[in-house]
Amino acid sequence: MLNVEIKEINLTQIEDGKYIGRYEVFPVAVEVEVAILDHKISKIKIIEHENGQGGSAEVIIDKVIEKQSLEVDVIAGATYSSKVILKAIEDALDR
Repeated sequence: MLNVEIKEINLTQIEDGKYIGRYEVFPVAVEVEVAILDHKISKIKIIEHENGQGGSAEVIIDKVIEKQSLEVDVIAGATYSSKVILKAIEDALDR
């Protein structure tokens, strides 16, 4: 399993706008665009997801938006891709 720490993001410190983030750990690579409006995640778009078997992990973006947090459960059967997607979102918002 991918053993990485996913930091929580303080949304109150992030200005409105769109932010691009990327994270890659072979064989998974993810690039996302995260839209912030009124210090909330309004949309996450997956620009690229080279995922091997982890395509089902993409639903994790809905969990992040719903919870407004990166502290969400990973998708069963797609743990590796789930973590890489979360790290890409973190990269986009870690200012």
